[in-house]
Amino acid sequence: MKTKENHRSKISLLITFLAIFAVLATIVSTVIALGSSDFFIKLSVGCFVILLFAMLYVYIYFFNKDLFKHKNRILLYTCIYIILMIVVVSMNRLPYLLIPIPIAGMLIAIMIDNRLGIMTNILLTIVGLLVSGNGIEFFLFYTISGTLSCLVITQAKKRNKIVFVSGYLCIVNIILVVLINLYQNGSFSDFNVTDLFYGVLNSIFSVIITIGSLPLWETLFDVSTPLKLLELTNSDQKLIQRLLLEAPGTYHHSQMVSNLAETAANDIGADALLARTGALYHDIGKLKNPMYFTENQDGVNPHDELDPAASAEIIINHVEYGVKLAIENHLPKTVRSIIKQHQGDTLVKYFYFKAKDNSDGFDVDENDFKYSGPKPQTNEAAIIMLADCTEAYIRSLPENKRNLSNIEKCIEEIINNKFAEGQLNECNLKIKELPIIGNSFMKVYNGLYHERVKYPDNKVGGNEVVDNNK
Repeated sequence: MKTKENHRSKISLLITFLAIFAVLATIVSTVIALGSSDFFIKLSVGCFVILLFAMLYVYIYFFNKDLFKHKNRILLYTCIYIILMIVVVSMNRLPYLLIPIPIAGMLIAIMIDNRLGIMTNILLTIVGLLVSGNGIEFFLFYTISGTLSCLVITQAKKRNKIVFVSGYLCIVNIILVVLINLYQNGSFSDFNVTDLFYGVLNSIFSVIITIGSLPLWETLFDVSTPLKLLELTNSDQKLIQRLLLEAPGTYHHSQMVSNLAETAANDIGADALLARTGALYHDIGKLKNPMYFTENQDGVNPHDELDPAASAEIIINHVEYGVKLAIENHLPKTVRSIIKQHQGDTLVKYFYFKAKDNSDGFDVDENDFKYSGPKPQTNEAAIIMLADCTEAYIRSLPENKRNLSNIEKCIEEIINNKFAEGQLNECNLKIKELPIIGNSFMKVYNGLYHERVKYPDNKVGGNEVVDNNK
């Protein structure tokens, strides 16, 4: 408890320091860029900056409060803002259409939140307006172009979509330049073709710099972007290949868990791509001793020769080894957290009760048979915990009991048990979302265990009869 409080106090101090630093850096930069000796002009600019940051803080507090919990995201946000603010202020004497304001919004939209990206774009647009002396055309262009950039850039989850995004923003910028010229001049007689070139150049280079710099931000601040997560879901990834070859049962289990988790995350509005990726890697720790896990066994169970405490230790250690493998293979922090949290601090019941049966009246310490935790801290980690338990339990059912009615009861029981055990207490899942998750799991199992149409028997190769329903 004290560790959590210390962590929160450190983050609070960091937020305060970075906020003061960002405000002061903005005030100093804008005042220098203005070049005015008038005290009241400087004072008014400083007050405008403070009000803008107050607006941003209120927005984050009410609509993006989770940002305050992540030190690396706070650092990332501040770093992007300060770099782009300095760029915007230093380029204020150039033609306004060349200033790359949308880059900040697009980077934040991809790596943190697109609404926060839009707010940051508006903030930088007003800062640029204060120091450039441009009029309404500056504000209109960057408010509209920057907002659409933040919304569209999130679609660039695949490399082949980058061309589409660039093309779309080029068209938007061309339309804006034409409308602004028409608004200013009242006709096309004084239309400046150079403005069109600048507008197109702005959109293309903004997208190229945004996408091209993502690996740098990912490495420096240990954040996971949609592009990075998609890359990790490819079947040719080293760890996924190892699972397929060394622990095929775990590989197929993880694939099924990823389908369950992705469907549930979509249905409750969580990060479906993160849930899918985290599920694919949640059990990579089983690569250490694959044959000690039921799904990889072929009729021989090595636990039969072990003490229950030793067996439990092997099972429990797959989480720590999974985290170790994730660090060695540079998986993002969000995925490492899911690996760490997907079992919470649950009890390895089978070996605990087996140890009690063999204890001859001696006490058995329950803590020796518990995972080290922590409990799931995010909705995605909680969904994966539920999907993992569900898939493992249903896989263990006899074939004749794997019908939809039994599966539905199992899912409901597993979710209720995890809730009753307090495993979902530290994430943001709402009680009303638990039945939605259960229904999502059922959607997947409906596709697997639906009633098949009975086909007539076919004769193959003359007299041999094959029953299509077997």
